[in-house]
Amino acid sequence: MIEYQITLFSETGKYKPVSAIVKKEQEVNLNDLAAKKQLVIDGTTKICQKRLWQSAMLKQFGYNRAKVRVYDKAKIEQENKERYEQIKEAKYASGEWKRSKKEGG
Repeated sequence: MIEYQITLFSETGKYKPVSAIVKKEQEVNLNDLAAKKQLVIDGTTKICQKRLWQSAMLKQFGYNRAKVRVYDKAKIEQENKERYEQIKEAKYASGEWKRSKKEGG
């Protein structure tokens, strides 16, 4: 089972992005426009059901752009961990944070 994250963006910039996870039995070719469009439709339907929205509300809020990506939770957690370590080291180097005595500071 492969998971895809569909994120809708408001073109006005007034509203935050909304997203949903759609599960598919088989892998979908994201270069195929028809398959990608079907994923966006499935994700939009799921978002509308979850938030009790109607499709007309999406147009009203300006949610016209969509992005699709393969959702690999382990990979995302690893990227977040690495980004946090970079931020942490930058804060220590600038003197904004101080190392605890446990870390040898």
